[in-house]
Amino acid sequence: MKRHFAPCIGLLIATLAVADDVGYKSVAEALASLKQMKDVSFSTVRGWTIVTDETHLTVWSFAPRTDPSYPAVVKRMVTSTGNGSKVTTGVLCEANKASCDNLVREFNSPNSRGAQP
Repeated sequence: MKRHFAPCIGLLIATLAVADDVGYKSVAEALASLKQMKDVSFSTVRGWTIVTDETHLTVWSFAPRTDPSYPAVVKRMVTSTGNGSKVTTGVLCEANKASCDNLVREFNSPNSRGAQP
């Protein structure tokens, strides 16, 4: 059975920060690099490619071709703070600005499809 960090969620302080980048220059570069890693798992949820890196408490969500934000990736990382944990969200979106802005809104909304890949 795959874990998706669900046990950690109850311990998080409600802080979401949007980072400027995800550590790669392009969505294709990010996906190619992750495919080379041995300790990550791949799954598909509602068309999205989800890459889970439990070692680094990171989940990568790659938009499907059918999504207006394609090509895009959202990186969510749980990090420890002095008082608990926080989730940092990085977005790399190569679509038009309106589609990219909507993607960020969806992932930052707790009731959206993107908030729970």
